[in-house]
Amino acid sequence: MHTLTVIYRNLRQRWLSTCLTALSIGLGVALVTAITALRQQAQANFDNVAASYELVVGAKGSPLQLVLNTVFHLDVPVGNLPYSYYRKLKADDRVAYAIPLALGDNYRGFRLVGTEPEYFTLVRLKDGQPVAVAQGRPFAADYEAVMGSVVARETGLALGQTFVARHGVEDTAAAEEHEDAPFTVVGILRETGTPLDRVIFISLGSVDEIHQESRDKGGKSLLEQLEALPAEPSGSPPEDRPEDRNDHDHHHHHRKKPAAPPVGDTPGGDKPALPGQTAPNQTVANPAGTSAPDIDEVTAIIVKLRSPGYLFLMHREINKGKDAQAALPGVEVQKLFTIVGTVDRALLLMSVLVVVVAAVSVLVAIYNSLAERRREVAVLRALGAHRRTVFGWLVWEAAMTAALGGVVGVLMGHALLAVAGSSLKFLSGLPLDPWRWTRLEVGPAWLTAYVPFEVAVIAGTLVLGAVMGLLPAALAYRTNVARHLSE
Repeated sequence: MHTLTVIYRNLRQRWLSTCLTALSIGLGVALVTAITALRQQAQANFDNVAASYELVVGAKGSPLQLVLNTVFHLDVPVGNLPYSYYRKLKADDRVAYAIPLALGDNYRGFRLVGTEPEYFTLVRLKDGQPVAVAQGRPFAADYEAVMGSVVARETGLALGQTFVARHGVEDTAAAEEHEDAPFTVVGILRETGTPLDRVIFISLGSVDEIHQESRDKGGKSLLEQLEALPAEPSGSPPEDRPEDRNDHDHHHHHRKKPAAPPVGDTPGGDKPALPGQTAPNQTVANPAGTSAPDIDEVTAIIVKLRSPGYLFLMHREINKGKDAQAALPGVEVQKLFTIVGTVDRALLLMSVLVVVVAAVSVLVAIYNSLAERRREVAVLRALGAHRRTVFGWLVWEAAMTAALGGVVGVLMGHALLAVAGSSLKFLSGLPLDPWRWTRLEVGPAWLTAYVPFEVAVIAGTLVLGAVMGLLPAALAYRTNVARHLSE
């Protein structure tokens, strides 16, 4: 009788025990697979996004916080820099370009980031392409907004529609609404698969203007206003609440908005600009409302140098000064995953222990069934089956049960990643591919280069199951044929 046929019939005969044992192994394998795939893809995405930025300059504080806030639009701002510092940095001969960013408000949890229109043409992403506008045009005046693709999809806002921002980078019910300063959507960015998909870009003049009266009254900086905001009560997500508007002492902004061309058109009536391009007569280098005398502060500055040789020199030079700090996004991301790696290894260790404990259940299941199968083994031996054949059957039965659990676990792990992927992308803006092969990180170069992690896990569970089957197989090998046939 063929070995595979015998193994299949034995597993099918005890299908409930086989399924439960394989499932217990699968749960542990699913955790290992999901954790490893999530960590690798998250780190690759963070590295790719960080590679788009050479140097980030901001107020003194944590460089990691500066990178998370500026590059990934997470966490809160470290502080603010005088606008004069940005002008000084931009005038440095070693700088190819310097682009300021200013934070301070949000719309339904999506951050508003003030910047210059050059951001959409100068900043290059991981694919080498600029942050292009797919629909409409870049902003050309105050109170015009360019939305990321996720923002447009989640909020339902389209070109020409308006919205009202709230104070603070996080959406809180107590935050004041700038209801007298509505923004008009004039552009929507192409989908980039980066945190930029969750950002609303506006002019620096817009950020400065909507906070001008507040600064004049209270003498507080933008960062002080952010830190003074109370936390949102649990269980009360903010929406448009008319009653909140009546209770707030709103700012009233009477500065006249500069004229801007219609959405998708140029000032002189020319044809609309192509996606990601500037129309022929459109003024973007110094849009209305962003002239130097009107701007007080910026949150951070993205810097691109003319030569890589200047990078560490300028990094050290800025950090030695008292005014600002410079951070290398790639270095800070590596530090972040070094910190996270400790937790990651602990979770992996727990998952491996789950797999080992589940593999022991294979041994227990076959050992318990062996008492019922003594006569079956004796009959097979009497029909001519060799001891080594019976030994091999039981070892392979244990190995196949464990390997089945490995296959189920790999599928469950990637399915778990698929379920969590959409939520993680919404929160961070970073995409996950749940069905992509995971790279094997341990072993010789020839193994890690060609063998995916999932294949190695299934092979590992097969070997582990075979080891667990050695004891029951050895007991079957020593079965007394005459005694068990006479019973």
